[in-house]
Amino acid sequence: MPSYSQFDWNRKLNFLSQATVQSDLVSAVLPESIVETYKSGSSSKTDLLGYMAASANIGVCAIDASKPVLLLIAQYVSAGGKAFIDSGAFRNFKARIQDETLPPLDFNRVFRCYDTVVEASEDIRTLILVAPDEVGEQDKSFQLLCRYQKDVKFLQDRGAQIMVPLQKGRLSLTEHYHRCRKLLGFDFICGLPSNAKAVSSHEINQFLINVSPTSVHFLGTAESGLVHEAKFKSPDTHFTCDATLIRKHIGQNRLLTEMQSQIVDDALCCALHGNGHSRVSDSASWDETEVLGDLIGFIDGMNKNTVRRFALALSTSYREVISCEDNDELWSHLDERNHGYAHHYVMSFVAKECARHISPQVRKSVVHELASLNII
Repeated sequence: MPSYSQFDWNRKLNFLSQATVQSDLVSAVLPESIVETYKSGSSSKTDLLGYMAASANIGVCAIDASKPVLLLIAQYVSAGGKAFIDSGAFRNFKARIQDETLPPLDFNRVFRCYDTVVEASEDIRTLILVAPDEVGEQDKSFQLLCRYQKDVKFLQDRGAQIMVPLQKGRLSLTEHYHRCRKLLGFDFICGLPSNAKAVSSHEINQFLINVSPTSVHFLGTAESGLVHEAKFKSPDTHFTCDATLIRKHIGQNRLLTEMQSQIVDDALCCALHGNGHSRVSDSASWDETEVLGDLIGFIDGMNKNTVRRFALALSTSYREVISCEDNDELWSHLDERNHGYAHHYVMSFVAKECARHISPQVRKSVVHELASLNII
């Protein structure tokens, strides 16, 4: 007989929390070891709200971000939160390896995304925007920078910080940096690949020694030996990096997913029994006693689309549901359509709708907690 055990997210959380506490102790003793990390890898509005509640530095990909997400970022940076928006060049690069028929990245679309954030923001001094580039192609990247020079300069004039990814090519990183600097006419954050296949640690260290840039951002890596070595080589440079920490905690038997799932189940049980839950607001309307006692009143509180879903789940139509004048008539109609099992199907629908309502709240709460602990 196979045995099944529930994932113990509390135990996993405590274990990871202790690891972050130890890391924080090192940072407290050696503050110079701290490297600012932007939490990237999620374009979900709910996840971003969780990160923002934790006052985390966030990173999103322009081509993945919906307009509500872009407006949320505008609100966040206006309030002093730190964010960077990647163009999506690396994402496009990987996609085209898999499918050569895919078109190159549309940087006009990328700049429209940037403009959406800039126009909706009151202050963008904490916003980093990534300039156009093509992965692994130094000269093509420079041609793109020439083509979009005015657009990049406009964003910088508005107050945004500009990151220019420095690709390897016929010129050294130092030479390439200087021609980009001359073209743009302002200092920028140097975006450096963290992959040794793209640029070797020797090349990076030589660049840092030659240029001693004001700011460097290591793309796609958390704090690592490479980053800390770079700090030693160029102590006056401000270093940042970005890492997709959230993804390794998503999936079956992984912390974020299991934590969210089990808390949703707990919160759902509380809501259906008329009890509150610390991670959920406005759950009183889902009390099954109240729903069964006044089904007409419960339906009156739904929007039109939800009533349509209710009708579909109860094998009837929207028109027939709203035509019922009182609870007795509605229950009689639903029992007739569901062979006397209306109670079962109504409560099944209520439970599913309640879960739809509370799941985003729980997700935000879990992301907030894990981000505050620097686990994601």
